[in-house]
Amino acid sequence: AILAAGPEAFGAANVLGFLAVILASVNIFGGFLVTQRMLEMFKKKGK
Repeated sequence: AILAAGPEAFGAANVLGFLAVILASVNIFGGFLVTQRMLEMFKKKGK
């Protein structure tokens, strides 16, 4: 939709929206990594 609107519709709101999506994606991915590390800490060590 942004590409179809053309460059005249590209403004600060679009930049902030894009940045928000990127930061949310990083946040979700980081949360999965932290969760996996926490779960690994509680696993019993097998021989």
